[in-house]
Amino acid sequence: MAPPPQGLTVVQRCGSCDRPHGRPRLVEAPGTGVSLAHARGWVAAAAAADGPVGVDVEAVDDADVDWRTAEAVCTEEELAALRSDTHPRRAFLRQWVRKESLVKVGAGTLDEPAHLDVPVYGQEPPRWHGWRLLDWGGAEAVGCVAAREEMRLRLLG
Repeated sequence: MAPPPQGLTVVQRCGSCDRPHGRPRLVEAPGTGVSLAHARGWVAAAAAADGPVGVDVEAVDDADVDWRTAEAVCTEEELAALRSDTHPRRAFLRQWVRKESLVKVGAGTLDEPAHLDVPVYGQEPPRWHGWRLLDWGGAEAVGCVAAREEMRLRLLG
């Protein structure tokens, strides 16, 4: 029988330097994948019974796209989609949360995010090399979860 959620202990420890940062895990359920994210007033958490899971969330604002950043982290196909979108900043954030969620499962690094040629949001199926991508969003935030298994989304107010 699984312990109640309030009885779980989340810890973080880096595999390289042994400091308290890095991928979170549950002490009481070490095989359960856990991922956490936050952005200006938003928090996201994800758990997967078997294996890694990654989650990211970004607050949506009225800022313009930083095209230098977009060019550094997006593929040419992604950039073309951003340029043709009526809301390029939101489109960029949608792609970014997909990439970040995949980085959190270990499928890539932030050193070369343009190598994560993730499907363009709304144009291609939400899968990448065996990973399922579950997107969500509203007027104020967008997010994505990456996992190998089927996912359900539960938004809490």
